[in-house]
Amino acid sequence: MAPRLMTQERRKAPRIAERITLAVSDDKATLHTETKNLSASGAYCLLDQFVAPMTKLQLQFELPGGLRRTKVRCSGVVVRVEPIVTEAVHGRYHVAIFFTDLSDRDRATISRFVKRRLADGSAQS
Repeated sequence: MAPRLMTQERRKAPRIAERITLAVSDDKATLHTETKNLSASGAYCLLDQFVAPMTKLQLQFELPGGLRRTKVRCSGVVVRVEPIVTEAVHGRYHVAIFFTDLSDRDRATISRFVKRRLADGSAQS
């Protein structure tokens, strides 16, 4: 029997390629980066430091929009880490973070932001 190809996207929330300044904190330090993409369920970013899968993090970012920016604070967990080999002495990592503690209000705000960006074509999915 031939293997079945997955034809459907596994993600439940639409995502956009959007660069948003992101502060990522654990018990030891706060790292600053930008998202590579964002959805109402998580963020994907590039970090200059290894963070192990399943690490719990605190996240802080602001969504641009209109006359005011919306601040979002939430918790998340690292679900995937992909090393990028650029130099032997300095590692960089693509990190996928799943939002674990996000208020319904903030999740709805992110969802509206993503849908607005998709509708006006200003971000790629």
